[in-house]
Amino acid sequence: MTLGLREQKKQETREAIVDAAMRLFVERGFEGVTVADVAEAARVSVKTVFNYFATKEDLFFDEADARRDALVACVREREVGESLLAAVRRSAVANCSRLSSREFASFARVIEESPALQNKERAMFVGFSRAAAAELIAEGVPEAQASVACAAIAGVYARLFATARQRALAGWSGPEAEEQLRVEVQEGFALLERGLGSFAPKAAG
Repeated sequence: MTLGLREQKKQETREAIVDAAMRLFVERGFEGVTVADVAEAARVSVKTVFNYFATKEDLFFDEADARRDALVACVREREVGESLLAAVRRSAVANCSRLSSREFASFARVIEESPALQNKERAMFVGFSRAAAAELIAEGVPEAQASVACAAIAGVYARLFATARQRALAGWSGPEAEEQLRVEVQEGFALLERGLGSFAPKAAG
């Protein structure tokens, strides 16, 4: 779909703000950058930055809403007969390439050094879980079941991001890192498919 001139200008402004912010965050760390710094680097006013992003954390995680919406769409648009886990697993596996890229390392380092961003990240996964659960509830799934299922799925996603970040910081990226991440994602969802009954303690030898 072709954007109108006004929408195109808004998109360009948003991208300029994000690009300037990420450059500064990588150079100075998240806490070392103010919204005023970002505005100056992007050549816009502080008010303009806040027109696009409610908080500095939202500016850093600028794709959060899009990724939440993609997860909800994945739940909503799964084919007849396709399980919830199969649909979200496909989405998670598709993210492994991005999370195993060299570019991700800079992003990961900023998060690793910022408690504020780590708190925001946890809140994001809670939000993802609630949004996906709301979609299931709309389909008629009981609220308790939807909430538990989506919290478990969000747990796999959270582990995926944490593992990818650790490896990026250790300098491991590229095809081998991606393949290993894919395997672990598959294992995480396989565990959910089996259920947690397999965690019963083993008899003493």
